[in-house]
Parts: sequence; structure tokens; C-alpha cells
Amino acid sequence: MNHFLPVKITKMSGAGNTFALIDGRSSSAWGDVEKHLGKSRPEIAQLICDKVLGVATDGLLIISNGSEGFDFDWDFYNSDGSTAEMCGNAARCAARFCWETLGNLESANIRFKTGAGLVTAQVLGDGKIRVKMPEAKVIQGHIELETKSSSKETFMLVNTGVPHLVQKIHNFSDSVKLKDMAREVRSHHDLQPAGANVTFYAEEVPGKIKAVTFERGVEDYTLACGTGAVAAALANSLETKKKEIEVQMP
Repeated sequence: MNHFLPVKITKMSGAGNTFALIDGRSSSAWGDVEKHLGKSRPEIAQLICDKVLGVATDGLLIISNGSEGFDFDWDFYNSDGSTAEMCGNAARCAARFCWETLGNLESANIRFKTGAGLVTAQVLGDGKIRVKMPEAKVIQGHIELETKSSSKETFMLVNTGVPHLVQKIHNFSDSVKLKDMAREVRSHHDLQPAGANVTFYAEEVPGKIKAVTFERGVEDYTLACGTGAVAAALANSLETKKKEIEVQMP
């Protein structure tokens, strides 16, 4: 980074979803950063995540001392400085980081507090992390959004810790057109004030789908999205009645 920061930044990747992680358990950690840069937390997140001036990540994750009953708390910022209640791959990275470095966890089952509430993670024998996602909820089974081209696009609106518009497509042959449409509807006036992520999926064979998510706050496709994978799987499961869905991203 072009700005020296008085705090260690760890860059982590969960299935290609990248994050800058800061151990903010010291009460002075964030105060030191804010004082050094003279910027707010959202502005600092933008700087750290920046592709040129920063470490080029999809988001910034700050670990803090856990509230009662939690191993740790977190604050999560997208690369544009906005906050998000939940991020599945960031949850995996946070759990792995804390298990490896904090040294004060009593078991392989980790409990932490996010904007979406309690999230639990399990450290598996091979070092991989399994996260129990927040309960997925269908907010609106059928929602039509009018676009600037005057066409109406149909989605399912679900919440998997964060809101997702989900649309089934035949294939990803025109990903640029899909991205343009996602960029428009993610902040549609019918979804204000929070907006939504936009997830497209195509069924390859029964029980297996391919999906991609346009993430609000990143304002682009990401290589993976845990909440988006769950959203796509939920939509496909409701259609096909299958209880197990394999999701490939992107």
C-alpha cells in the first residue's frame, strides 16, 4: 500500500472471494488507523480494498473481542465502504484466521457475531472450515422489476443473511448483458434503501447448478459468493424439490 498503516493486514481468499482482515481486538487498533489516516472506517475500507492503492480485495473484515457467548465479533465492509450483514466466504476466512492465530478458542466449534446475528463455524479435520449459514428466507417468490429498456425481469427475492435477487437462466453465453442488467436492478427503486445482490444460475444437470453473483458494494461479479450460492441452491431446490444441490461458482 502507498500508505503505511500501524496495523497488520492479512489477505485471505475463500473460494476466490478475497478479503483484507485486521485483528482489531486491541482497543487502540482502529483508533490508531483512523488517527493515522484521518479517515472514517468506510473510507479506510475503500483505501485498503483498492485495486491500485490497496491490497485489491472484495471486502475488509475487522475482528474484535467477542460479546458474551461469542468467540469474536466482526465488522464487515465491502470494497466501496458500504457494510454487509453477512458474507459466507468471509465467515470461513474469519473462522480460519481466529482458529490459527488467536489461540484462545476452546473447541473446533466457533461462534461469532455478525450483522446477521450468530454464525457458527466448524474446523474440519483437513483444516477446511464449514459454516452454518443463517436461515435462508424467501422474501418474495415472484418479483418483476422494470428496466430502462422497458422490459420486465422476473426474480425471486431471498435473504440468506443478505438480500439476493435470483434469476434462473439457460446459460451464461451473454454474461456482459447479464452484468449490465444486474448493475441496474441491484439498486432498483423497489428494493430501496438497501438494494440487493443479484445471482444468476443455470441448471447443468438435475442437482447441479452453475451460478454467479453480482455483489452490491463490489459492483461487479465476484469469483465466489457464499450467500449467493445458498440463494441459488434455495431457488433451484424450491423448483426441483431436490434437497441437495451442488453449486459451481462462477
